[in-house]
Amino acid sequence: MSIRSILTPVDGASDNQAILENALGLARSFAAHVEVLHVRGDARDAVPMFGEGLSGDMIEEMISAAEHDTATKAATIKDMVDGLCEAQDVPQITVPGDGEDALTATWREEVGREDELVAWRGRLSDLTVTARPGDESSPMRALTLHAALFECGRPVLVLPTNPEVADFGRIIAIAWNGTAQAARAVQAAMPLITRASEVYVLSCESTRTDPTAGDELAGYLGWWGVSAKVVSFPPGPDGVGESLLEHAANVKADMLVCGAYTHSRLMQTVLGGVTSTLMDTANIPVFFSH
Repeated sequence: MSIRSILTPVDGASDNQAILENALGLARSFAAHVEVLHVRGDARDAVPMFGEGLSGDMIEEMISAAEHDTATKAATIKDMVDGLCEAQDVPQITVPGDGEDALTATWREEVGREDELVAWRGRLSDLTVTARPGDESSPMRALTLHAALFECGRPVLVLPTNPEVADFGRIIAIAWNGTAQAARAVQAAMPLITRASEVYVLSCESTRTDPTAGDELAGYLGWWGVSAKVVSFPPGPDGVGESLLEHAANVKADMLVCGAYTHSRLMQTVLGGVTSTLMDTANIPVFFSH
């Protein structure tokens, strides 16, 4: 089991280079391929749906200006990608096999909706690497992240806002409650779990989680040659999500593995949600699988 292909969307925000450097660093350890995806908005969307009072020439001028802006932005991002690949000696290829058993990359530029295209390309990748929305990121990033999490059917590694370039995955914490989502997350993260120097199973005690759940997962991981330590704890006053982050910090974890859960907006507002808490406040990379 390994990771062979990683999708990395870039939107022109100041954190794009750090996101890409983290993706390349992860891919290097697996001799994997990184597809760097930039989605240009359709210039026709710049024209108001009801353009009353706009002449044909004015509409063409608006479309032309929008196309120029998106092309300029894409060229700037591609220059960053090219420079980083050159500095790290990463070949850019388009055909599988050209860089067998070596880190490689591809630049892909598309026109359309970022969330839809990331969902599509994510299904053709082993992992998507991105970061939580920040002040300078595209307004689409939140929608894109949601699509990656819940529409790809593949895992997503979510970096913190304004991520640092780090060698994460040395100490991994697994949020475990025995659900199918958590099981998928563990299975998808196994290439990383088996490489970690320390692994902790974090199990929040509740009526929904069997008291032996953490020990049972540790036993399963033993068949993979992983010696995991179990940390069980009651939910704190701020909820399960905050408790998970607190205990992950206690064991000095540099990555958290967790199933991704979604609820209706009303339920999320009233009850909150572990996924939402981790998305909003985690200061370490979180490996999600839905």
